[in-house]
Amino acid sequence: MNLNFVKDLFSLKPKYRRIEIESSFEFLMTEDCVRAIGECIEPEKERGHEGVSYLFGRTDGFTTLAVGAIRPKSRTTTGSFSVSTVEMARLVKEIRGNGLQLISQLHSHPGRAYHSDGDIDGLKLVCNGYVSVVLPEYGIYLPSFEGAVFYFYRRGNGFKELEPQNIKIIPKRLL
Repeated sequence: MNLNFVKDLFSLKPKYRRIEIESSFEFLMTEDCVRAIGECIEPEKERGHEGVSYLFGRTDGFTTLAVGAIRPKSRTTTGSFSVSTVEMARLVKEIRGNGLQLISQLHSHPGRAYHSDGDIDGLKLVCNGYVSVVLPEYGIYLPSFEGAVFYFYRRGNGFKELEPQNIKIIPKRLL
């Protein structure tokens, strides 16, 4: 028996190469979630301040479903907001206690919607499938998301802007 043949057999490299396929990402929100977002940021909108809300639901890293919103205790100004780490821990505990995940941060800007450097620095609790939403004009267009931008997070790729066809609002009743 040729021992070199056995050695060569087990040292063969596969005749394929690995390729990464970019999967499409989806962000789904229930109508109740959209209504709750409006309720969460309304006080800041009336004051002319940036509003902030966190969305909860589930994600598998490719599809993220938001079922509700939670209003954090925060400090807000006309151009910024701040949420303490103690408050974030409280929110996460509340959300996890209901068997859900913190899956999104939503906040408003005074003018057009975009990810500022401060926005990216402030996103500390992200996971695959996390969505960052920025509303323009302090969110005055809600429940419409006109002018809003949605960014989807993937480890290794950071935040990438979602296309409108990948964002869906699920009605309370389908038929």
